[in-house]
Amino acid sequence: MNGRLSTPGPAAALVAVLALTLTACTQDPDSRPSAAATSSSTATSPTPSPSGTVVDATRLTKVASDDAPLAPGRYALGFSSERADPPMVVLEVPAGYLGRGDGYEISAEEGGFRHLDTWTVAEVAARPCGGATWFDPGPTVRDLANALAALPVWESTPPTPTTIGGHEGVVMELNLPAVLPAACGEEPSSWRDHHGSTQGVAAGKTQRLWIVDVDGQRLMMVVGYFPGPEGPSASTIEELNRMVEGAVFVDADLVAP
Repeated sequence: MNGRLSTPGPAAALVAVLALTLTACTQDPDSRPSAAATSSSTATSPTPSPSGTVVDATRLTKVASDDAPLAPGRYALGFSSERADPPMVVLEVPAGYLGRGDGYEISAEEGGFRHLDTWTVAEVAARPCGGATWFDPGPTVRDLANALAALPVWESTPPTPTTIGGHEGVVMELNLPAVLPAACGEEPSSWRDHHGSTQGVAAGKTQRLWIVDVDGQRLMMVVGYFPGPEGPSASTIEELNRMVEGAVFVDADLVAP
């Protein structure tokens, strides 16, 4: 189970801690670029985020994490994007998680491996097995969701409308069967970003995808795990789902100026 996220392993991670004042209500990392280091802000007044939420920019702190446990609190994850101004997503993270993926991922191993990570998708596999070929699915949330739902081998649920942090999108599952066709090897292809980075997978993996439009940028968050006797419990998976469903998007310059 190679790849950026299919199995737990060491990876450098920079995940920025920030406290929020809310007036309304977010393959191994060797091929992903490092997120910018965060630094303490000198702002003296709250600043609006892309979602309209007011963020207390006076309490941003710089945190470097190398698979070290994250204290419970709010954390910002970045999005690797071709655009110069991608936002960050803020999650309320309970105890038991590590920062990984150069600031694009949190994961847990205790009680069954599971992860939550962020993506911008540039291309989808036209043929996931036997040597992938790739295509641009189109610019919209629905374009991407429909392309992923149509992937051979993968098992998809219908994309369903959702709203995350005030931004509209869809939620769906994209799972792999327990037995893969021989031509697939161990890791069928699904999507990749503009760097060519792909999601680490293996037979039997479950992935829940939230794809949203944030001020014209299509962003995706993924919760992944391997179900079964050694996998995470239903309550810990729901814990990850709640992190995404309660997420808030913020301007990146509040976190990584």
